[in-house]
Parts: sequence; structure tokens; C-alpha cells
Amino acid sequence: MITRHAADDGFEMAHALALAVGRVNRRMLRAGGSLNHAHLAALATLQRDGALRLGELARREQVSAPSMTRTVTELEARQLVERRPDANDGRSVIVQLTAHGLETVTLARSERAGILAELFDRLDPEQQRALTGALPALQRLAEL
Repeated sequence: MITRHAADDGFEMAHALALAVGRVNRRMLRAGGSLNHAHLAALATLQRDGALRLGELARREQVSAPSMTRTVTELEARQLVERRPDANDGRSVIVQLTAHGLETVTLARSERAGILAELFDRLDPEQQRALTGALPALQRLAEL
């Protein structure tokens, strides 16, 4: 059992937040069908930011270049993304969503938002206000 000290409060809060966010995220990931978290994250980044160099996509997703190469290869096999040479640097590759990829990520994000909305609706109004108030901080955490 973890003993509570004032200095431990931040760690315990982080532990509880990670557990709660992880559980909610697992529910939402089911909406991705056969796409895993890495697939959906890469597709969502390409939807948000547009076509990117493979290395830049890896940096934004905070994964290694070889890991992103595997992810993109899998997405390309499903015809969700396509690679093209970078016109400014022949050694680099640009990754972009296909129309099918855009449709897939849009649907998955919509389904995930629906799942979260259903869960949110089950909370009492005070809990809903607390989550709404915490949203800017959570968004900032996601950007760090």
C-alpha cells in the first residue's frame, strides 16, 4: 500500500488519472475496428496536419522512425495512406491520407466521440462541469 505524504499527492493523482484515462481510451479504441492506437493516432495526425514527411510524423507521434515506418507500411497496405517522394528532398518521403483513409479516421473519431459522449452523459452535472473545466488542462497535457 502506498503511504500518503504531501509530496506523493502529485504522483498519486497522476497514477489515478493514467488509470482512468487508460480505461476510457480502451473503450474508445474499440471504435477503431482492426486499427490499433498507433494506426489511429497517425491517421488523426495526418488528418489534422496534412501530408507530412515520415520522420516528422514519427516525431509528432513520439515514436521511432522505424516504428512509424512499420505503421505507415500497414496503413499503406490497407490503402489508408500513400507515400510519395518529397519534391524538396529526394531522400525523404511524404505520407498523406487517401480518401479511404480520411473516411476511416473520420468515422473512427466520430464513433469514439460518441462513446465518450455516452459516458459523459452518465455523470452527474457536477462531474460534467468538473471535466469541462479540466479540458483546457488536459489539452495542454496532450501537447507537452
